[in-house]
Order: sequence, then C-alpha cells, then structure tokens
Amino acid sequence: MAALLRSGSFLRIFSGFRHSLASNAPRYEAVTIQKLQSTQLYASITRSFAAQKPLENATAGQAATPGLDKALYRIDTDIRRTGRISKKDIEEIYGEMKSLKCATSTQSLLLIRCCGSLVPEELPEVRTKLVQDIWGTLHQLSIPLDISHYNALLRVYLENEHKFSPTEFLSMLEQNGIEPNRVTYQRLISRYCQEGDIDGASKILEFMKEKELPVSESVFNALIMGHSRANDMDSARGVLGVMQGAGLEPSSETYTVLMVGLAEHGDMEGIKATLAECGAADIFLHDRELMEVIYALAVKGHDGSVTEMTEKLQKVSGYQQDTMNLIYRLLNAGCDKAAYEMFRTMNMPQNEEGEIAPVGTFFIKHLVKSNMPVSKVVSYCQEFKKEGLNMYALERALEATLNTGKPDAALALMRVMREDGAPLRAHYFWPIIVHYSKLKQKDMVYNTVKEMISLEVPLTLETFKDYVIPGTIDKEVDHEALISALKDCGMSVPAIINSCVAYHLDSGDVVAAADLLSKYRTRVTPVLRRELATTFVKTGEAIATVNVLGQMVTNNQETAGEADIEGDSAESKPKAKEPQDVAGMFLLDIMFLTRNTQVAERLEKLLQAMESRGINISSNCASDIQARLGENATSTITSLLERLSSGDLTLQPLSRENQGPLNTQSIAELERRLTEMQIKNMPGTPVLSQLLISYARNKQVEKAEEVKRKLEAEEFPIGVGQSVLLIDMYVSAGKLDDALRELAEMQKRNPDVKLTPLKVMKIAQLMLTEGRTDDAIKLIGDHAPEHVEKREDLVVSNSCWRMVNVVAEKGDLSSVKRLLDVVLDKQIVEPTSTILGPLIKAHLVNDNLSGAMEEFERICKEYRVTPWKHELTQRCIKLEDTEKLQKIMDLSIEVHGEMNSLYDLVFGFIECGRIKQAKKILETPGLRARHNRLEQRCKRYLEEGKITELENLVAVTRDIFDVDRNMMFMYLLQAYEKQNDCDKALGIWTSMQEESIEPSDAFLLKLGKMLKKHSREVPFVMPVEQIEVSSPSETKAPSSAPPQPKSKFRTALKEKDLATAINLKTEIESSGGQLNLREKSELIEALVQQNQLTEATRLTRDMLVAGAHPIPRIFKYLINELAKGGDVENLTSFGKYISETVKKNVSYDNRLSNAYLASGRVNECLDGLIHEIDTASEDDIPHLKQKFPRGGILGFMEKEPSSVEKVKVLSDKYAAKGFVGPANSLWQHLFCEGRHEEAQEIYNKYLTGKNERIMFKKILLKSRENHNTTLVAKLSETLNARQDTSSIAKGLVYSCWVDILCNTSKYDEGLSILEESLKHLSLADYNTTALTRLKAGLEMSNKTFPYTIPEKVKTDRKNAKSSSSSSSDSDSD
Repeated sequence: MAALLRSGSFLRIFSGFRHSLASNAPRYEAVTIQKLQSTQLYASITRSFAAQKPLENATAGQAATPGLDKALYRIDTDIRRTGRISKKDIEEIYGEMKSLKCATSTQSLLLIRCCGSLVPEELPEVRTKLVQDIWGTLHQLSIPLDISHYNALLRVYLENEHKFSPTEFLSMLEQNGIEPNRVTYQRLISRYCQEGDIDGASKILEFMKEKELPVSESVFNALIMGHSRANDMDSARGVLGVMQGAGLEPSSETYTVLMVGLAEHGDMEGIKATLAECGAADIFLHDRELMEVIYALAVKGHDGSVTEMTEKLQKVSGYQQDTMNLIYRLLNAGCDKAAYEMFRTMNMPQNEEGEIAPVGTFFIKHLVKSNMPVSKVVSYCQEFKKEGLNMYALERALEATLNTGKPDAALALMRVMREDGAPLRAHYFWPIIVHYSKLKQKDMVYNTVKEMISLEVPLTLETFKDYVIPGTIDKEVDHEALISALKDCGMSVPAIINSCVAYHLDSGDVVAAADLLSKYRTRVTPVLRRELATTFVKTGEAIATVNVLGQMVTNNQETAGEADIEGDSAESKPKAKEPQDVAGMFLLDIMFLTRNTQVAERLEKLLQAMESRGINISSNCASDIQARLGENATSTITSLLERLSSGDLTLQPLSRENQGPLNTQSIAELERRLTEMQIKNMPGTPVLSQLLISYARNKQVEKAEEVKRKLEAEEFPIGVGQSVLLIDMYVSAGKLDDALRELAEMQKRNPDVKLTPLKVMKIAQLMLTEGRTDDAIKLIGDHAPEHVEKREDLVVSNSCWRMVNVVAEKGDLSSVKRLLDVVLDKQIVEPTSTILGPLIKAHLVNDNLSGAMEEFERICKEYRVTPWKHELTQRCIKLEDTEKLQKIMDLSIEVHGEMNSLYDLVFGFIECGRIKQAKKILETPGLRARHNRLEQRCKRYLEEGKITELENLVAVTRDIFDVDRNMMFMYLLQAYEKQNDCDKALGIWTSMQEESIEPSDAFLLKLGKMLKKHSREVPFVMPVEQIEVSSPSETKAPSSAPPQPKSKFRTALKEKDLATAINLKTEIESSGGQLNLREKSELIEALVQQNQLTEATRLTRDMLVAGAHPIPRIFKYLINELAKGGDVENLTSFGKYISETVKKNVSYDNRLSNAYLASGRVNECLDGLIHEIDTASEDDIPHLKQKFPRGGILGFMEKEPSSVEKVKVLSDKYAAKGFVGPANSLWQHLFCEGRHEEAQEIYNKYLTGKNERIMFKKILLKSRENHNTTLVAKLSETLNARQDTSSIAKGLVYSCWVDILCNTSKYDEGLSILEESLKHLSLADYNTTALTRLKAGLEMSNKTFPYTIPEKVKTDRKNAKSSSSSSSDSDSD
C-alpha cells in the first residue's frame, strides 16, 4: 500500500505540471525514455556523426583536429551498418586526441557517447573505465565542457548500469559552474530507479516541480523500472494509470520497460498479458524492444521462457544486426545457451548453389573473448560443423584465442583440429611465441616449438628468424645453447643452422652467418639467396658473403626440406634435372639492388671472391649480367665473367605520346579576326559564318540577323545547322513568326531535313501559348523522327511536359489527349509520370476526381507509372474518400513497391494535417528510413515556408531507424531562424539532448549566432566557424593558403555541389596544384550518380591521357553506365589507354560488348571480332583468347537471335586457331534454347577434344530459373559421355537436378536420381545443401533418407569446376 500511495503522490506532483504538457505538441519536444541498453541509440549517434564536418581553422582553445574528424567518420560507417563499434576504434580516437592534446567540444561529446551500449562486445565495467579515462583527459586538456557533456556522461553511466551518487553528481556540476537542465534531472531519476530507490527519485521530482520543468514519458518509464527493481510490480503497473492521468499515453517504450520488469521476475503470464494489451491498443513493439525482454529473462535465469519469446519476434529489417548485438550482451553475461538460441533465429545466407555460407564467426569469437571454457567452445564449434553452419568454426575460434592472448586455449584447440584432420599452419603458432617472448619465458617458447613438432606442423624459416630466435636471445645469439635447446625439441642440426643463418642475414650480419657455417659446414637453403644479396648490398662484405653463397650452391638441386625447414617460395624446390643457377641469380639480384654508379665496383669484388672460392655461373646468367652492365662493364669484369661463363640478353621499353583537344574561338576573338581581315581586304565569309553560329547560340538576335543579311548578300548558302540555331534563337526570344519563317526557308532549301524533338517541342510550346493547337500537333507529326532510339532524353521529356502543361492548366482535356497521342505514337518520349501528369491535371482542373481516377488507373496498368499521384492522394485525404485512397495505394504499390508508397502516403497525411495517421504508418513493421526522400521533403517545406508540416515531419519520424535527425533538426532550425523564434530554436537543442543526438558544428554555429544576434545567452561552447565554399564568381582564397581550395573542393563534393567542385578542380589545377587519385575518382563517381556522364567521361579521359585511371571500383561503375547507354565510342576511346590488367579488373571487353548490344550494333561488334581473327598473327592469338567476351557473346545471342549465324562463323574461325571459347558459348546458347540437334553438331565439331575445357554454368542457371529438369538431364547425358569429366563437375549437375526436383516437391523422383547417380558418383561429389533439402523433404513426407550425408569438406570447388575436363565457370561478368 505504501508503494501505491507513493504513486498517488506522483499524480499530485504531475498535476502541477499539466500546463507544461501540450497534448498536440510534436513529440520532438518531449523526452524519450531511458531505453534499457539504448535499443535505438545507434540510430541517434549515427545521425550525429553524419552531420559533423571537418574544421578548416581554429580559434583559441579549440584547435582544428581533422584527424579526429576523419576517425569519427570511420566509425560512423560501422554504426550505420551494424549499430555498434569496437573498443579498439574508440581507443584509436582517444589516443589521437591525447597525442594532439586538443579536441573540439563536439568531438569530445561524440567520444563520450561512444562508450555506452554502442560497444556491446565489451563488459559494462570496461566501458565505464574507458569513459572515465576519457573524462579525466578532457579535464586535463582543458576542453570546454557544457551541460550536454555531463548529460552524455550520465547517459553512458546509465547504459553501463554504473553505480554513482546523484547528489555527488549535482555537487560536481555546482562546483564547475554548470547549470543542470531537465535532461539532467530525468537521468538522475533513472539512476535512482535503477537501484529501486523510489524515495530518491521522488526528491528529484519535487525539485523539478519547484523549477517548473516539464515532465514527460521518460520519467514515468524510469518509475516503472524503479518499482520493478523494488519488487513492487503492482505499483509498476499503476504508473500506467498515473501517466494517463497526467495527459500522456503509454508508448511501446513504456510497455517495453514494464515487460522487462516482469521478465526479471520471471512472470511470463504478465508479459503475455502486456503484449495482448499492446495489441489491443494498436501499439507495435519492435524486435529490439522484445529483445530487451529476452535479455532480462536470460540474465535472471529464466531460460525456459526465452524460446517462447523468440517465437514472437517478427524479424523485420535490421533483425540480423540487432540479434548480433543481443548475442554479444548475452555472452558477456554468461548466457551462452540463450545466445545460441538467438543465433539460430538469424537468417543464414546462401550462395548461388544453394549452400549455406560460413556463418557465426562473431558468435564463436565472442565465446572465446567472454572466457567460456575451452570444452564449451569446442562443443559449439563441433555443433556448427555438424549443422553445416561453419566448417571453419575451429579455425575461427583459434583465431580468437590468438588475438586475445590465450595460448593455452589456442594449443588445446589446435590439438582438437589435429584430431579432426584439419591442417595446421606454422603462422598459427607465431602469436603464442610472441606472447611468451614478451613475458621472457624462454622455456615456453621452446615448448611451443616442441608442440609444433608433435603436431607435425611444418617448421618454416620465417618462424625461427622472426619469432623463435628473437624470443629466446638476450643481446647476442648463444649458438651452442640455442642448438642444444632446439635439438631437445626434436629439430635436426642442419635445420637449426639454416634458421640461425636466416636470422643473421635478416639482421644484416653476414659475418656471423659465415662464422657459424665455418663451425657447422651445413648446406644453406637457396631460399635465402635474396636475403644474402640484400645483406651484401648493405655491408659490402664480399668474402663472408661468398662463404655463405658457397654453402648455398653446394648440391643446390637438393631442397631445404632435407634440412627439415620449409622455404616460402618455389625456389626451394628446383627441378632435379635442371638445378638452379643460384650464384648467377644471386649476381642478378645484386645488380637489381645496387645503384648503377656502384654496381661495377661491388660486382668486381664479388666476382673475384667467387673465382677464388671456385663458384661457377651459367652462360645465360653471365651474358645477362654483361648486357645489363653495358658501359659500366670493365675489362676486369668481362674477363672474370668469361672465365666463369658467357651469354647475351636485351630489353627495350615502349612509349606513347598524347595530344590534347583544341579550343574554339570566342565571339570577341572572331570579331577581332573579322576586323583584321577587313583591314587587309581579305575575304571574311568563313569568319562571318562562324559569327552567325556564335551570335545565334548566345541569343543575340539583332547581330545574328545583321550577319545573316551580309552572308545572303554575298550569296553564301546558309547551312542546316545555322538555320536550326536561328530558329532556336527566335523561339527563345518569343518570335514565333520569325522562327516559322526561318523553318520554312530551311525546308525549302532542304526538304528532307527535320528538326530534333527538342527543337520541335519548344516551337510547339510557343504555338500553344498563342492558342495554335492544331498547328502545334501538325508540326510535331511532320517532324517526328522515322527511326527512334530507345534512349531516355530528360531534356526532351521536360520540354514535352512544359508544352502539354500549357493546355492542361486551361483544363483543355481534348487538346491534352491529342498532344499526348501524337508524342507517344511517334515515340518522341517515353510514357513517364511527368509526361502523363498533365492528363490527370486537366481532369482535376475541371474538378472531375472520378475521371482523374479512371485515367490514373488506366495509366498505371498500361504504362506502370503514377502521374500526379501526390495531388490525387491529397484530394482523397481531404475528401476522406478511403475507397479511392486505397485504390491509389494499391496501384502505387504495384509500380513503386510498398516502402516508397508508404512514404508518399505519410507525406500526404502530413500535408493534410493528419498527423496520427502519418505516425501510424511510420510504425509499420520493417519500415526503414529513406534519407534522400526525407531530406528532399524537409528542404521543400523550408523553401515553401511550411513550418508546421516540417515540425510534424520531424516529430513523426523520431523513432524510425537510421533517420538522420541532425539533418532534420537543421532544417527546423533554419525555419525558426526565418521566424526569429529563439525560444523554439533553443528548444531544439534541448530536445536533441533528450534524444541523445549530438548537434553538428554547423547546427551549434547557426544556433549560437542566432542567439547572439538577439542578445540571448548561448548555453553551450560554440565551435569554430568553418570556411564556406564560395561560388565561382566570388573572390578566390589568398594564394598563401594552398589547402583552402582543396578543402572547399572536398566540402562541395560531400554536399554534391558538383558544379562548384568542378570549378574548384579547375582553380586548383590552374594554380599548379593537383587533386589526388581518390578525390578525382570520387568526383567522377558523384557525376555518374547524378547522371552527368558527359562530364564524368571527360574527366576520366583526361586522367587516362595523363597515364592514370580512376580507382577500379569507380572506373567499373562508369564503364558499366556507359555500356548501358550504348556509348561504344567513349568505351573504345578508353580502351586505347588502359592496360590488359586494368581491362580485366573492370571487365572491359564484356562491357564493350554490352554497349554494342545496347546501341543495336551487334553485327558491327561481331564483324570486328571476325576481322581481328582474320588478320591476327600467331603472336596475337593468346591476346585475342584472353579478351574474347564470352558473356557478351551469350548476351548477343539471347537478345539478338539473328546474331547466331555470325557467331557460328566466329566459332569456326577461332577454332581453326585452336580456341573453342566462341563455340562453347554457341553450344550453351543452343542447348539452353532447346535446339539440341544444332547444339550436338557444334559439340561434335569443336568440343569433343580430350583437353577441351567445357563451360556449362549458363545451362545450370537456365535450368534452375525455369525448373527445367529436361535441360539438366540432357546436360548430364552429355557430360557422362565424356571420359574426362570430373566427378565434381558431374556432382554439380546432379545437385542442380535434385535441387530443382526438391523445389517442385518431387522428393521421390529426386531420390531416384540420387540413387542412379551413385552408381558412378559418391555422396562426397554432391552439394551437401541439395542432399540436406532432399532428406528434409522425404522426412516431411514420412519417408526415410537411406544415406548418411557426409560432412562438408573444404575443397577448392572453383578449381574443380574450371579444370581441363569440365567447367561451369562464369561465362559472363
């Protein structure tokens, strides 16, 4: 009863606050609850990162720290992708801050925020220790801190459930002169409630009442938690009633806190009842919120209820990463059973062959990190392998033990791996050796070597020279002690000596190596040849070097394996019949490593020493050395080489010259040129002709007419191009009659000439403006192109829309239809939403909603576009016509998909003032943020002065995952700035703290300036002002600040202001500077993204001419877009400048083929390939084989069946040169098309050779796509008839066959195929996923699968597929 009375006292407290609560206020003015483990925190923190910009200059106390900005940007990517960051990321940023000894206020705020639930992989106490270290450093560096920093620290403490005293925290604020705000008090209440201290929370509430601070949802949610932690669930439930009495409705967050309390008490029935209550109240609970309940159940030991809760998860978008974050927390809490149960609810990705890709690496690694017993780690790894989830589970666990410094666990895991038959590598032991070396435990290093030998791990030179020997010596190597210790481990003396020699050479001490070999005359592995050469170049010790070399060339045909040491290169395994010329290659190494001015002197000393030692070299190497020396070869060297041997070899490089484009002359230059010619009495007609063009282009009507009269007086024929420019000039000036007169004159001179669609649209629009509809329609019809290119032209489309819109605005439906009929029938434009919009508009202008709806439905079904959908939607919302609104949504979903349609409806509701409906739509499960759409809408509301709509949009999107809240708040701030409303503007800053959103520097600057302008106090530390990107017309930055234009360029590029970015690029280059490769590449990428392909192509060509190219990813992106547009010319131009390696990396030849296909020039491409093979020499054939576009040819035949005949010719010609790739592609195409007789003819003619490599992936893909068992059966018959077909290749085909039957529920038939195939195959040849599906299908039908599915083995299936016998390698890129 006492607790209930306390709840009653809260109602009395809240009653005094009712005036502070506005029931209709946007939610951004309210307080979010203190979410347990911050279920949506990463959404808010990522907004903060996304909004930050590097600082360009600094003021006192806040130095510019671009390095920290970049680091914060890096972790922004991780947060956006996964909702978490690692401790290592934070420590790197923290370390940089300490080394710089400065940070901005915003950077420090972000760093604090990162130390809470954004790091689920770490224990709460680890995170708390980290944030306290950071906090102390901030004070030491005198970083300005305001209340937002203290509130952020409070938030982190709460997320980590760190125990601290609220009263001491308030005292700390008072000592530092910081005034707490409502967010501070709300979080202190949460701290009391975490401990179940309701009395403490009540004191804070009383204090808030005295200060008349508003209270909202978060306080009530904290009280629910407080009562729950005080074991008073009745009072916890009673808070819901108190909330409603205070004018607030419980949200999903409120119910989540209540269910967490019930979960901590194991009250599953109470949880079910609460879920039912949410359903009745139409409150949607996100998976992240249900996961909090699961976490509470597991941590409090109620594992039995976890399964029941997992069944309620809806697995909406983002589920995978949310589950991973929960698993990290569960493992940290020791709840591995619940963690594994959650893991099994995750989606398991599959590859194109239907196999489950290796999963669960994060789970395995965190098992190790959370100090689970090795036996339990092994048990889970074996379970992963048994279930086919991750065949490399033990390897991943081993990797984790090595990375976390757990050598005993690592060795235990390696023993298990050895028992399982997994290969063990020497580098697995390196971290263990390093671990013991740091601890100065020599015995454990030797024990590790002994363990390697017992596990039969190859002992490599690298292991000893880089790890074992450095880890066991003090200052100098005690060879005797080292040899004795390693012999006790089981190593042979030659192996130990080779290891010591490798160590000395790596240390640059060739004399020590020679001395050791004088004591132990052991052969030295040739693998050390290059190390020996490098050491000689550094030291010049010829005698010692030759002594070591002598031991290296002795019986050098024997490998180092005989010394029990494995080398790391192929040179350690020379051919037995042809021993390597180690000495000769050693001399060539010396020449390569030595400067030309020193090579002769060093080589002479070395050759003399070699002669003395009696070391010989081959004649080939000797002649190569002589040739490379050239003029540096002395008579002594020549004589020495002759005595050792002789020979000759030469290499010459190629060069390429470049040529830049020509510039056209300006009007001023042409006018000056004309004047000069007139003075000299020279004919000026060519200049006048060019001036006519220039005047017309620049719309200088009077000058153009004057020049035209002069040309006509001289009887100079006006060309078609000049006439078109004059027509366009008259249309732009609104002179329709003059334009038509010029058009008539042009057609009189050239009757067959037609204007381009763009020119026609402009004239027609002018005609329609003057009411000449019939003339406009006739003009369009007369000039319609006969051959239409299927290529979207945005300029023509927009011009056409403007033309039709002229009559639509008058409500002239008949004229709109006539105009659209002619432009669509003539295929001048594509039927897009923009083009067809005027048809709907004309109906609505006439207030005919039903007619508009009928037209809208017809257009949607016929053209799959939605013209004027937003206007129709708003009209239906205002009329509350739900039937028509639903019809619009159904049609929209068919065209644009559900997600885009829902956002459109949200905007419609907001603009019609229906906020609740908009909010309800945004709570749809799985709805994710659409950044571009939200930003465009915010920008539009700001520009149109729709402040209420902007406020409502900010409010209703508050809880949407990954919304860029900083962006939205910035637009809202700009709106309030226009209204000079400082109170509302300052309220945004407070609301951002409540949502744990760190304001960007730009936001704080704008708000701070606004407050100062109106003589208001600024309650935060203002960051330094950034340099604004100037427009091209503004004054350039002083030349004394060279980084400035580059910084402006990066800012412009980031803000997608590409025109400014291009101008700045020009400015930088004209002043002698240069952008780096990445900056140029990112500019090209941005241009392609905005469909500015012409400019992107120009920039790329400039790079290619200069001998560079964009980074491969972006280069491939541009080439792909050019190919889609059929731009053969530019792609061909690119090909002249890029190497074969680059072409291969960007799939150049296939993309060029795609361009030919897109441009309808397939025959031209095939003719080119035929010409190439006809004119090719024998030396050209390998190059033609490599560049042949297999995928492109398959695309030709699929899209242009008429090309098959030419491909047959091509196949014959290539086959005559020994290459059957074209024939293989032809065979696949005919096979897929069911033309088996023709396919068999091609097969018999070209592909029956024993060593011919057969590609058949296209056939498998086609079979799977169409569920065509006949096709795959025919393929199986063909491959089985080949004696050289590998069992793995056959297994791929049969696996595909069984898969298709399983997908069509024909399990019995699938079993029959399996049984038949096992007469000549084994189960190991099959795809295990196909077998698993067949087994599951049979068991569902209560039938038995009579085989044991073998464990998935690690095979290089790709190599198996691409063997010389049979292949299913990709035929297309």
